Amino acid sequence: MSITSKRWVRARRVALHVLAGAATFLALSCKDALKVEDPQTFSNEDLNDPAILSAVANGVEGAFQQIFDDVLVYTELMSDEIEDTSTWLPWSDMSNGRVRGDWPTAGDFSGAQNGLLRARYAARNAAARFTKVLGADASKSKIMAQVKTIEGWTDLINGMSFCESPLDSAGPRAADTELYKQAVKEFTDALAIATAAGDVAWADFARAGRARANLLAGNFDAALADAQGVSAGFLKQAQYSTTSQTSFPGNQFHQNRNRSGGLRRTFWAMVDTTNNNLSPTPTQYVKDPWTGQGDPRMAVLHPRGRLGVNNSTPHYSIEKYKDYASPITITSKREMNLIEAEVYWRKADLTNAIAALNRNRTTAPANLPAFDATGLTSQDVFDRLLSERMAELFVEGHRMTDLDRFNLVTQRLGPGRARKLPLSRDETLNNPNIFGHPAQCPAIS
Repeated sequence: MSITSKRWVRARRVALHVLAGAATFLALSCKDALKVEDPQTFSNEDLNDPAILSAVANGVEGAFQQIFDDVLVYTELMSDEIEDTSTWLPWSDMSNGRVRGDWPTAGDFSGAQNGLLRARYAARNAAARFTKVLGADASKSKIMAQVKTIEGWTDLINGMSFCESPLDSAGPRAADTELYKQAVKEFTDALAIATAAGDVAWADFARAGRARANLLAGNFDAALADAQGVSAGFLKQAQYSTTSQTSFPGNQFHQNRNRSGGLRRTFWAMVDTTNNNLSPTPTQYVKDPWTGQGDPRMAVLHPRGRLGVNNSTPHYSIEKYKDYASPITITSKREMNLIEAEVYWRKADLTNAIAALNRNRTTAPANLPAFDATGLTSQDVFDRLLSERMAELFVEGHRMTDLDRFNLVTQRLGPGRARKLPLSRDETLNNPNIFGHPAQCPAIS
């Protein structure tokens, strides 16, 4: 399938998903609220009906989840976890780190950033609507906590993935570091509202986002406090429908479907493929570098002779996304353990850093032997931190951010590579405060 055809099919699928999702949200949360004599007269003001506001909030969250899987795919292609096995030039450009600031084509990634910016606008628009309708009660409303938390996550994921972005509609270029700062403030507002609403789930989601944003912004003590404050067992995932077929990793990284991207060849030697002549081939695992055991957190599959759709590259399927409905973890308490470990490492508290890593490593799904902190140097602990971050957050969109912030892009991927995705082509052409102002990034390895 050509890249043009792929875009058309995906655009049609997305449109159908949005319409179906909106109908589902309204059916579940509003029941008969939208029964009107003439549906064509239903207006923007009608959404101010208090019975419909929860559907508006769910729509905002849906808009974020809808684009989250696309962003994940493109940042993974930039990293050393996934390589392009497709026939699409934009994927090859990202996989080889060729993209640059003011890239002359949309490059697929433009649509991903556009989607994040639209989701942020939807969150802000919904917050204004809730304030108008609910008045003072908005500051202690679950649905306000919901949209304010999603606002923070749009900026956080945008900053992780793209080297620059406007902070507001039609705003000038701003560095990724400014997005992290803005996300911290947004999460702080969301957390206050969720706390006032007594909603632990949204408070955890906001606090976990703030922990990550604080970490990336260099606010290490604040990141530690936030990570420790997230409830035990917390998990937030983006959910996808079996009929919508919108989970992009499940659609493109799995051997049962398009096989457009798979495990990067750097790690092929770390996969035990001695069983790959069996049919069906049992699941395989990337080996834990410290024990040589297969790590259940990094499940892959390479049947003997299986190639990507380019018909030349061996394909190592990503098994955590087995189908279209495979959920994608956005954040979790297990990520918070990694944040704790990193902050302790930065403080030279190596014993507590290892203890935090072991909370993930010795429990399901990993169930691997604990690290012994005795005699470890700071570099030893860092090496374990980096490998545990890869295993725990495998193909969840973190890896390129880690390689960039720890200055490892050249070492792991080589010189001359973009260290982040550039600003959307649509913003460079259509935003009056950006057009004519040349890009200052991404940095090149």
